Amino acid sequence: MAISGQQDIGIGLPNESANSDSLRTAFTKTQTNFNTLFACASPSYNSGLGIGIANSIITNTGVINIVPGTNITINQSNGNVEISAAGGNGNGSGGTVTSVGVISSQGSIIVDGSPITSNGNIVLDLANTGVTPGNYTYPTMQVDQYGRVITISNAASVGTVTSVGLITSGTGIQISGGPITTAGNITIVNTGVTRLSQGTGINLSGSNGNITISATQTGGTVTSVGVSSNTLTVTNATVTTTGTINIESPIGSSSENLANGSAANLSVTASYFTTTGASTATLAAGSNGQIKTFMMVADGGDMVITVTNAGWKASGTGTITFNDIGDGCTLQYTNSKWFCIGQNGVTFG
Repeated sequence: MAISGQQDIGIGLPNESANSDSLRTAFTKTQTNFNTLFACASPSYNSGLGIGIANSIITNTGVINIVPGTNITINQSNGNVEISAAGGNGNGSGGTVTSVGVISSQGSIIVDGSPITSNGNIVLDLANTGVTPGNYTYPTMQVDQYGRVITISNAASVGTVTSVGLITSGTGIQISGGPITTAGNITIVNTGVTRLSQGTGINLSGSNGNITISATQTGGTVTSVGVSSNTLTVTNATVTTTGTINIESPIGSSSENLANGSAANLSVTASYFTTTGASTATLAAGSNGQIKTFMMVADGGDMVITVTNAGWKASGTGTITFNDIGDGCTLQYTNSKWFCIGQNGVTFG
């Protein structure tokens, strides 16, 4: 440490007075410098805050280092330190709010712990409406503008209906399980048409609901054809879709010459024959109402005709024998059998 008040002694060459002190002046300066040096040899110190002195030892009793905490920044740890806050409103400063409070304007909320001026908790609870908690049957209740139930009470029952049942108003519906007096299920089954499928020549407008069925093939307007006659034999007289109407004359307008070993022609009414020896022929089953006649026009031997479904037999076939010229018979097919309705000289077997 420099000592203030030091005086310089000017020393010149022997017998040189310029720039030199006299002997008296030199000794005077020496004494003055000595007094100053002595006064500085045992100094006393006055220390401020943060400085400690003991036995001429100076110590720092204040801040020795600065460490930034949460939301704090410093520009350096020693010397002239600038400390900044990183929180607050974003510029290092705090907000302007000094307290926070909660109130209930309608009294529906209970508030406790309000206001908060530094830190703490505000407790909110619903105000008691006076309703007794529990389960209610058929309840009658009152609700306020906030949706809270403020009054509630049980009722004996609701409504006057004691049972529910269903009845059918037409065919196609089957109902079971009703009526219901407490709880249960009523089952409804469609017993009518459940689905329509279009076949050949049919068009459907839909699969459910009101369905129109149309024919895709155009036909005539005739729905049935019938034939009647007072003199002719008619079978299958009426045809409504398709079929064959059979018309037979009781007295045929056509005939055949029945040869030996042949089957009588059912398409003609009359069959005649001439024999030159023993001869045979057959007659098959006819159609109901059909007439058939046989005549021998020349006799060279007997003619035996075997008849299917003979009416003169309990069942099976029978025979008709012709043995003289002029022998003949008339047969009619009735009830699936041939019956003789007239004959001359023939024998039935």
